[in-house]
Amino acid sequence: MTYPITIVDDFFEDPDAIVEMANEFKYYPPDTGNWPGERTKQLHLVEDRFFNYLGEKIHLLFHDNSPGYWNMQTHFQKITPFCEDKYHQLNRGWIHQDIDTHFGGIVYLNKDTEPDTGTSIYKAKKGFALQYKEEIGMKEALYRGEDVNIDDYVKAYDAAHAQYVETVKIENVYNRFVMFNNKTHHGVQTFGTKERLTLNFFGMQMTGKIAPLRRAR
Repeated sequence: MTYPITIVDDFFEDPDAIVEMANEFKYYPPDTGNWPGERTKQLHLVEDRFFNYLGEKIHLLFHDNSPGYWNMQTHFQKITPFCEDKYHQLNRGWIHQDIDTHFGGIVYLNKDTEPDTGTSIYKAKKGFALQYKEEIGMKEALYRGEDVNIDDYVKAYDAAHAQYVETVKIENVYNRFVMFNNKTHHGVQTFGTKERLTLNFFGMQMTGKIAPLRRAR
């Protein structure tokens, strides 16, 4: 672990302007089914000034000045509910880790938020967890927009999630920043009943700085 779980409310000075910008971009569905909904292109390709502003703003939460080298992936994401039942398995996120990153995180950008549409942190009940390829395949098929057998999907979802216990529940609050390290098991509680807008980011690589939890050792 390199970065602690971090929550910052009122993250952007003018979140309404950020939402307005997010709604100007085109969104694309996933080819692989790794994630739900649609995302913009990487922000360094479509709005590099905002991308650099965001990277520095995140970095300065933990360090006194900018890193020697900074590599971050970030995009806006919109998720439309998969069914009318807010708490049906089709409409709930899969627990996962942001492997191959230093950290991952999100900024919630819906003003009229719904309960339980934030992010939960989990731990494995037995000290380990393993999601089978067949279970992940059901998720990816749904997220690619393919038809899935509902009973099989529910069975796969329940089997995967039965391995974890929730330890922290973070509510969806407008302009709330949430960040966690790459080993943190996390997932969306529910996608809700209306479109969910977020800014997602992943810290991939940096040089010239030691991460906070490593400095503390």
